[in-house]
Amino acid sequence: MTDAFSRAVERRLARMRVIARLCTAVGALMLVALGVVGLGASVVPRVMGMQSYAIISGSMEPAYPTGSLVYAEGAALQAGDVAAFWRDQDVIVHRVRENVSAEGELVTKGDANDEVDIRPVPYQNVLGRVVFSVPYVGYFLIALGSTPGKLLLGWIVLMGVAFCVVGSVLSSLADRHQNES
Repeated sequence: MTDAFSRAVERRLARMRVIARLCTAVGALMLVALGVVGLGASVVPRVMGMQSYAIISGSMEPAYPTGSLVYAEGAALQAGDVAAFWRDQDVIVHRVRENVSAEGELVTKGDANDEVDIRPVPYQNVLGRVVFSVPYVGYFLIALGSTPGKLLLGWIVLMGVAFCVVGSVLSSLADRHQNES
């Protein structure tokens, strides 16, 4: 009778340890994923002298789909390069069609647009040449600019911490019960 009871306790302790490891792993994975996205999207590019910009329209599809995060660095631009530049209060990412150096302007066009942009871009408005992009990460950064996005981020962090705490508590309980047995 004692053997059956001991085996049942051992099985429960083993399941508790598995659940503890799973909770800890899920929580740690959530927190690490947020850290990697956060560092990869903003800190690392800045250290490398680049700026990141989220694509919010389809004017550069299919090369840069809506929701992509593009990285631009200061560089000389020529026809065919993709430039990030200020227009009014917005950052625009379009392909350079012509560099009119005599006027100090770039003629640009979105890949998905039928016509070139109406206004040329003065050199002083150019932010840089796009060197690479990461699909979908721009959606994440756009969301963080809103109150619901910030609340969601806080909730994800809290859930990650909660999973880690639950995993630690379950592991401690399993160890304590094993020592009592």
